[in-house]
Amino acid sequence: MGEANQTPKSLKAQITRTSLVLAAAALLREQGPKAVTYRKVAQWAGAASSSVGYYFESTNQLLYEAGRYNIQLWAERAENSATTAESMDQADCRKHLVNLLISASLPDDSVNPAAHYMQLLAASESEDVTEAYRNGRVQLDQAVGRILKHAGVDMPSHIVGVVVDGAAVTAVSEGRDVRELAAELLKDVLAAFGRDE
Repeated sequence: MGEANQTPKSLKAQITRTSLVLAAAALLREQGPKAVTYRKVAQWAGAASSSVGYYFESTNQLLYEAGRYNIQLWAERAENSATTAESMDQADCRKHLVNLLISASLPDDSVNPAAHYMQLLAASESEDVTEAYRNGRVQLDQAVGRILKHAGVDMPSHIVGVVVDGAAVTAVSEGRDVRELAAELLKDVLAAFGRDE
């Protein structure tokens, strides 16, 4: 009977902790690191404020977990794009290369690009978040590298991130469409690396 009581408590504890991380991740994405407080996270998760302190030693630990979750979402999108690319023959992959790279590098259409980049910039307010994002960027770059390799394009994967991120900031600041500008600049860069259109 003791074991039966332990399992639900353990499962409940896992669910509560996960809900707190998800709430912190959403706050981080939408409002930046300064918004991630025990009180706000508990409120967003529908939990008691004391539960945050029970599961996390500090807001730094919570921020790191939230940052890790957010970058994992981004990396998973990139890996899905890489898997899609690898399911194509090389000619089709090259034909759809720009769209595959944008899909891997930008959030989906449900996310406001300005909000996405604001939260990335706000990450500088927390060393824990920047560490999580830096570690996750490796996974993102690897997925982009898989796409480029399958397309037969000899270009370092981090260049895609630089081009797309630069295009996004430019587009947001000038009131332009992020995906259109990113596609335009990626085509130019890919042409410079010898990919025929």
